[in-house]
Amino acid sequence: MRIEVLAEKIGAKIINPAAGASRPVERVYAGDRMSDLLNQASASTLVVTNLATSQLIRVASLMDLPAICLVNGVIPEPALVAAASESGTALMVSPFDMFETCGRLYECVRNER
Repeated sequence: MRIEVLAEKIGAKIINPAAGASRPVERVYAGDRMSDLLNQASASTLVVTNLATSQLIRVASLMDLPAICLVNGVIPEPALVAAASESGTALMVSPFDMFETCGRLYECVRNER
């Protein structure tokens, strides 16, 4: 499913729409540990996290991640948005907590099958 479609269905807002929002997502990884992210993510993985740091964008760029979804309505710093845009990683913000966001993503995937 495309990032822009997922964002709409879960009620998230894409902060930098020009940055890869039409790329497909085949997997979702939810978590806050960089070491786990490095082991689990691929070029078709949407990362759902509480982390809103520049290190996350560096990992996203390194792994060619299509998108990152920040939870709890976190408003990312302008530098983070700029870095995500520069790396071609779509950055979206869910107004919901991690549990609710993941539940909504699960429903999207389940209904897609």
